[in-house]
Amino acid sequence: MDTQTNKKPSAFFKSLGNFIFSKLFLKNLIFAILVAIVFLFGSFFSLNVITHHGEGLSVPDFTGMSIRQVAKEASNKNLKFEIIDSVFNAPGKKGTVIAQIPPPDFKVKEGRTILLTVKTFNPQRIPMPDFTGVSLIQAKADIETFGLKIGNLKYIPDIATNNVLEQMFQGKPISAGTLIEKNSVIDLVLGLGKSNKITIVPDFRGLNYDDASENAANSSLNIGVLIYDQTVETSQDSINALIWKQSPGTNTQITIGSPIDVWLTLDMNKLDAEIDN
Repeated sequence: MDTQTNKKPSAFFKSLGNFIFSKLFLKNLIFAILVAIVFLFGSFFSLNVITHHGEGLSVPDFTGMSIRQVAKEASNKNLKFEIIDSVFNAPGKKGTVIAQIPPPDFKVKEGRTILLTVKTFNPQRIPMPDFTGVSLIQAKADIETFGLKIGNLKYIPDIATNNVLEQMFQGKPISAGTLIEKNSVIDLVLGLGKSNKITIVPDFRGLNYDDASENAANSSLNIGVLIYDQTVETSQDSINALIWKQSPGTNTQITIGSPIDVWLTLDMNKLDAEIDN
């Protein structure tokens, strides 16, 4: 009885072993493993497609491209673009991109919109506003709002002190409504009042020309002669140059409308030395 019982488990394991190592079982096992691998790979791949896991496109460098070239390149990269600004007085070739957001090589997702600034072929023109009859402070704010620049201030005897009596462009009166290029410089004729009014000369040292012109207008003064030293060689240098000396000097009492001559440099040691004195 015991001998027969022991033989039954041995026969079972022998039969199980024969089945495990049979060609049919091995074939089904390999097939099951392959199916599992394909299923897992497909699941991870689908997850990556859905979530864009680890995916990031490098933004191309659109600067210098025409809009047609931008459209082609953006389409190839599955990106979008939008022109948010156009300028005329800027470095670069007309009709091309001169700035972009995000910058080149920045990592973005597909479908991202790239914001572009282009250089126009022709300057933007606007109707000339009417600044007459308002104060210098109001005229200055309005001029900047309309994208224009304030130029020289000319004072003539008039009871309306610091009120705009006339607006001038390139030395001639300009009427409201006349088409004029944006960023044009507008000179103003202002009332001096019953007597010569005095103002205090501000400190222009450390300012560039544009900032100095704005500060001068705030004090009812003009920037006079510009004197550049040997460090200023190009037009870009003149834009970056800073005032290191002025005449008349800071805190001098002077008649409104008077010119202030300034000296400009790129040598910061010269500027520092002047300010320390």
